[in-house]
Amino acid sequence: MSLFCLLTVVAGGGIGAASADSAAVAGTLDVPTQLTAMRKLDFMIGRWAGTGWTFSSSGERQEFIQTENVRRQVGGLAISVEGEGRDKAQPKRVVDTALAVINYNDATGQYRWEAFSVGYVTTATPVVGDNLFQWSLQTPQATIRYTLKFTRRTWHEIGEFSADGGQTWRQNFQMDLRRVA
Repeated sequence: MSLFCLLTVVAGGGIGAASADSAAVAGTLDVPTQLTAMRKLDFMIGRWAGTGWTFSSSGERQEFIQTENVRRQVGGLAISVEGEGRDKAQPKRVVDTALAVINYNDATGQYRWEAFSVGYVTTATPVVGDNLFQWSLQTPQATIRYTLKFTRRTWHEIGEFSADGGQTWRQNFQMDLRRVA
């Protein structure tokens, strides 16, 4: 599906199989409520660049250079987050590329985070706070959680996993970016 079609579905325009879902909530559509909710994410908007690290599947620490471009889409009803990571030792080598879309469903009163990366699609209900964005996913082996904290000029993100249902957490990812535009 093209990005245009994806954003149309996310914004409630509906195409194909998504039309039934869009029609089901059409009577409760409240664009001003959605716009107000999406403005709570203004702290994320911008172009960001910096570095980070993660652990490979073999347990080796890998450092990377990261860029993120966060933009309002569909008249402010959706936000796209486009990221690219490059190997710090070999900057021409792309090690990760991802696209995520955030929107707000006024019928449920919840945000939706849908991320696409290296063949995986993750849908989550994020927690949004003052300069904070957190999302998590459940795998058969663990719960994985990403916590993003922002200031006007910085984006600090950590990734953690818990193999015991959230009793204990272990950090396996960190990213520190600066706003460049």
